[in-house]
Amino acid sequence: MNDLGSRKEQAEHDKTGVFASEKLPIRKGPRPVTLRGPLHIQCNEHGDLRYLNQLVADVQSWPYIEPNRSPDSSSTVVPIRLEEGATADDSAAFITPREFARALLGAPTIYLALPLASAHWAIARGWAEPHYLCSFGLMPAGAVVLYTPKDGEELSVCYSLFFAAYDFARKPSSGTEQSIHCHSRLAR
Repeated sequence: MNDLGSRKEQAEHDKTGVFASEKLPIRKGPRPVTLRGPLHIQCNEHGDLRYLNQLVADVQSWPYIEPNRSPDSSSTVVPIRLEEGATADDSAAFITPREFARALLGAPTIYLALPLASAHWAIARGWAEPHYLCSFGLMPAGAVVLYTPKDGEELSVCYSLFFAAYDFARKPSSGTEQSIHCHSRLAR
């Protein structure tokens, strides 16, 4: 790719805060080790948990996200669901009804239901791997284990992939969209 093309892509990313799936950067370093099984978890390379906590908190503040009902702040499983009226009709966009993402905080791990093209690029560029249960038809084909962010650069990519899952899961609307700024203070 020429320098002009990469500057144009960077300018587009800077303007929107979102990478196009095929423009995801290649993740640096080896893939984390995961324990594959019904509870598919990331075993190492978690990085500072403040990045995961910030990502979850920010995504939960997006429009149409159902607030977590659990008053127990020590919960180690954080389902991220859309409000009932905001969901698309495509079941491939959801891990469980209305849930397009899930964060495990005890064993830091992220699950996302991505469109197939986004899942492909996230896997090919080293950001994710297919969820174990996809091969049994128990999760949608685009469900992935997204590696938890280790730094601000990785957090930026995670926001982009969360937005792809969020956008896939949402019902198309007619009218003006509320904008979502996909970067937190930690990502800068």
